[in-house]
Amino acid sequence: MKKIALITIILVINFTLLKAQPINVQSAFNYLRSGQLDKAVEKIEPAIKNDKTMSDAKTWLYRGNIYIQISASKDPKYKSIDTNAVQVAYDSYQKSIELDKEKEFFQKNMIGLNACGEQFYAVGAEYYKKKDYPNALLSFEKTIQINSIMGKADTIATYYAAFCADLSKNKVKAKEYFRNLIRLNYNEPSVYTALAAIYKEDKDTARTIKIIRDGRKKFPQNYDLIISEANYYLAAGEDLKAQASLRQAIEKDPNNPVIHYNFGIIYEKIRDFENAETAYKKAIELKATYFDAYYNLGALYINIASELSKQANNLPLEKTKEFDEFKNKANKLLQQALPYLEKAIKLQSTDQNTQNALKEIYKKLIKTKNSDIIKKVILDSKNSNLINDLELSSLLKDFNLMSIIKDTDVLKK
Repeated sequence: MKKIALITIILVINFTLLKAQPINVQSAFNYLRSGQLDKAVEKIEPAIKNDKTMSDAKTWLYRGNIYIQISASKDPKYKSIDTNAVQVAYDSYQKSIELDKEKEFFQKNMIGLNACGEQFYAVGAEYYKKKDYPNALLSFEKTIQINSIMGKADTIATYYAAFCADLSKNKVKAKEYFRNLIRLNYNEPSVYTALAAIYKEDKDTARTIKIIRDGRKKFPQNYDLIISEANYYLAAGEDLKAQASLRQAIEKDPNNPVIHYNFGIIYEKIRDFENAETAYKKAIELKATYFDAYYNLGALYINIASELSKQANNLPLEKTKEFDEFKNKANKLLQQALPYLEKAIKLQSTDQNTQNALKEIYKKLIKTKNSDIIKKVILDSKNSNLINDLELSSLLKDFNLMSIIKDTDVLKK
């Protein structure tokens, strides 16, 4: 009797356990409907492991619905249940689709997946704000993938995925997504400038200029594309084309010192020194701390002075008047260079090229035997700490100029 009773009790317990799992699925649904997400999780998790309910598409659909609500929740209590809730929801909907042979829950699963796409995008945006570009990329890619399943092309998610890939140094994916955006006719010029920059970094000049030109056709007035085009032509040594692009750029942004600086470089290359000087001075006017513009302007005067000195040295010996004229012009240009290079050395005191240029000017101007210039050179060199007292005294002695400096305090200042 006792044995029979025990068997009966075991059978009752087993039957209860078998029935409990479908009840868990329904309970999970009820808790979800009432917003009790923690209790819904407690019920649904055993259900996906039970032999009777783990193969039911409805179990996984409910699980997806629970976790997508956790992902979207603003309540820390529920948000902390699973920090990767959107991925769990996504996997659950996919499992439901796989098990739903009759497509009974197809529409509901599609709605769930669409919600996952939106949540992956939101997660990607959070990673993007934190500058965690690799994880942002993964999330945006999920949004792209989900929309692809639903027959849609998500250009916004693709746009952010492209830039996250670029910022993550993943050139392969960056190129893929930028090219997809161009193919989809996405109306954003930065797609072209970013893709061109990647090709430029790869030294793929043919693709670089093609993308820039395609972008210019689509957005002819876009400033960034005009600058990209100008930079390409500058690097390629196509000065006239670079000039044409820069003119367009300066019309759009006349107070941009970089554009004027680049004009100076081009004018100097084509030996239009007057316009080069004007362009460098304009760059300095617009940006008082523009080291490159100060240095280039000083170097421009030095280079012109050097050419005049060569012309003087090539004159016949009897051409003393012309020789003196050339030398005087050259020395005046060196004096013009001096304040710009002095400003440059203040901005970047360790720049070797500026240091060397200043030392050469000091030495050449000492040779002029003009006491006012020599005093200025001494003071300038002392202020810049490029030539010490011993070196100055040696230079003055070499050119028999010590007698010119009556005020010995000049050397001590």
